[in-house]
Order: sequence, then C-alpha cells, then structure tokens
Amino acid sequence: MLSCFSTNSSRWYSATLQNNSAVESFKEVQNFSPILTIDPQQYNYITEKLKVGDTESKYTNSEHQNRKEHSENIIHQTQHTTFKPKRKISRCREPPRRLKKIKTKITRDSRFLDIFEVIEFDHVPCTSSNGLEGLCLHEYDCQKSGGTNMGVCADGHGTCCIVQFTCESKSASPKGWFTNREYPLPTIDRLSCIITLEKAWPEVKQLRLDFLTFELLPPNSGNCEQDQFIITGQDVNNVLPILCGINTGQHVYVEVGNSAGPINLSIQTVTPESRIFAIKITQLLPNNALSPPSGCLQYFQEEQGYLVSFNYRDISEISIGKTSSYLNNLNYVICIQRQPSFCSITYKNAGYMQIVNYDGEGLPILPPRQAGVEIFNCPSDWLLISAVRLCGERLNDGSAVQDFSFDAPVTDSAVGPIMVWFRSDSVYTGRGFKLHYQLNLCLNAS
Repeated sequence: MLSCFSTNSSRWYSATLQNNSAVESFKEVQNFSPILTIDPQQYNYITEKLKVGDTESKYTNSEHQNRKEHSENIIHQTQHTTFKPKRKISRCREPPRRLKKIKTKITRDSRFLDIFEVIEFDHVPCTSSNGLEGLCLHEYDCQKSGGTNMGVCADGHGTCCIVQFTCESKSASPKGWFTNREYPLPTIDRLSCIITLEKAWPEVKQLRLDFLTFELLPPNSGNCEQDQFIITGQDVNNVLPILCGINTGQHVYVEVGNSAGPINLSIQTVTPESRIFAIKITQLLPNNALSPPSGCLQYFQEEQGYLVSFNYRDISEISIGKTSSYLNNLNYVICIQRQPSFCSITYKNAGYMQIVNYDGEGLPILPPRQAGVEIFNCPSDWLLISAVRLCGERLNDGSAVQDFSFDAPVTDSAVGPIMVWFRSDSVYTGRGFKLHYQLNLCLNAS
C-alpha cells in the first residue's frame, strides 16, 4: 500500500487579475501570491509607503522621486500580472522495493556465482558416455565430489557424474568404479593395479562390488595362478575368495564393520594379455536397503532370479582365453531375501550343472549325468539347499522325482533366512551351477 502526505507548496503560481482593485486588495485574498521580479515583502513595503508618503526616507528628493516612479511602474506592471491560488501538493511515498530472493545453494567455497536462471532436477542414475552408471548432478557438485563429467543428463542441464578409480588411486567416495585405465577398451599391459579405499563414514558396515565387466585369464585346475582379483583390509573373520576368469554380472559383499580400513582392491597379472574390468563399489551403512545379513557373500532381493557359480560364463567380450569351471577352496553362502507373503522357494536347473566328487583313488563317485544327494555322493564339493547336500550333473533331491538321471525342482519351505551354501575342495573342479529360483506365495496369503 502507498502512504501519502500533503504540504503547502512554496512555489509560485499565477492567475490573471482583471482590475486595479484586485491589485490593491491582493494581500487580502488568501492563498494567492504574485509572481514578481522582486521579493513580495519588498513589494508590500513600497505600496504602503506610496499610500502614506515616505517622510522619514533617508534618500534625497530626486532619489525618492526615482524610487516612486520605479514603484509605480512595478504596480502598473502588476495589473497585468497573472495569479493562481496556491495548491496543495500531495506526494505519495512508494514502499521500498524488495529484491526477489532466488533460492539456490551457494557453498562456502564459492568465490562468485553468476545466476541467470536456476534449474532444479532430480539426482537420478544416468548412463555415462563410457557405459558406466553415474549420477545426474550439476557440474559444480560433480567436481566437488571428485567425479568426472561423462556426458549430459536432465535435458542438457546436468552432467552424468562418474567417480572412477584407476590404478594407484586413493578415495573415500561412497560410490565409484574400479576400472582398467583404457575402459571401455581392454588393456594389454601386465598389471599390478591397486586402489585404496577409506570409509566414507565410520559407520560403514559393508561394501558391495558389482562386476559390470570382469574378464581376467581363467583358473588353472581351479586355481587363479596367472590373474588374481584380491581384496584385503576387511574384517578378519570375513574370508573372501581370490577371483579370476569371467565373472561379468556377478557381485560380492565385503564385511568391514569391525575394520578401521583402509580396504585394498587389486588386480595382479603375470603376462601382458587382454583384460577388462569395471567394478562398481558401493559403501553401505547398516540401514541401507542393499545390506544383506552378516556373512552373505552374495545377496538377492528379487522374487525370482539366477544363482550362478563364479567363472561359469563361457562368453567373452574380448575373446579372452576361457576355461569355465568353479574355483578351488570355496566356502560361501548365497542369501535370498524373504519377501512378505512368500513362504517357500523353488530351485530349478537352468544350465549345465557339474559339481564333481572323487574317491581316494581319483575315480568319480557318481556316474555321468546323474544327480548326487547327501554325504556319500557329495563328500567334498556340494550345494546345500534345505539342509540337503546336492551335487553331480543333475539337480534332484529325490523329493519330487525318484529317478536321479532327471532334473527335478527342489523346494525349501523352512522358516528363517533363505540360504544356499556352496563348498569346494582344493583338488577337483567342475563346470559349476546355474540355478533359477522362484519365491512361492503362502497358501493362506490374502
């Protein structure tokens, strides 16, 4: 709202006087003031002196006569002088202008910021120019987080930000990618590549490693001799296998809750041959949705999916030498989240299964294309499902089909955590396993 005030103007306005009487009485007319070439008070004084005579004048007669003639001339001119009543001038005070505030995040480290337009967008996952998953951020936020601009997002208003760990790098970033230097192209150099990770927060309990691409030289009779992927610095009771071969699509969890760090991830190779790897690293707090129960090397949260042994895949993107077999000295647990309203889980063979066992003379215990059950058939290498050891070249526990030369579904309806345990010895290895799992609704579920 505007607030106004009024005051009498000290400026002179004009109006036309029509006769001599108006001239003589203009002093009696209120709110009128003449525009003169002399001061108004001097004019009043002269007119009064003309009426009564200036008997006390200090001027001579000639000077007095000249002043008289000058005064009469002024009065004569005044007859034609225009007058106008004084007006009241109203002035309105305008309220002070308020600058429009623009909400934006200005960090303490900013020296200056030129803003023409502020555009906000969600920080959602994006795909970078090299095929890695990044986060859509403002360019400044990306640089501050230690990331690299790897493409555009949000209709060109954001940058697809990637934190990429290369050999000899050190970081405490909560997310990032461990890749060979030439990624997405393979490297042909002999590698001794190590990255050092500090915890992003002291409360970090686990790391999740997702193998978007993982192709190293294969094992030799189950042992990683030429190429090795090694993790150190984790909790002392969290024994992790040394990996090699083709493990694209796999993932593992690393327990670090009792470790002060740092955690080291390294790729060691013996010969200069083609390799490629891109491993996504995510640090997890205890309440993270991706966090599994303690002790799970792998964790699946979908209602259905596939469980695959390490180095099972026989397809290479860079034509690397491949020998598909699981590794020696494995002893780990695969966990599956029990979803609400689901009471059991069913496993089916989804590929060529081969979990081998040999007797003391080096002869296979089971005949070819036969399923093995329990300790006599599966003494050293086995899958444990629903507290039953399974091995051989078929998946069949005998509960649904008694002929062990056929694959048959295996259902686990036990309460508690859903786990599949895999173990191998240090001598013999087979192709491995690829199982499809499906959670089943409770019969009385509404």
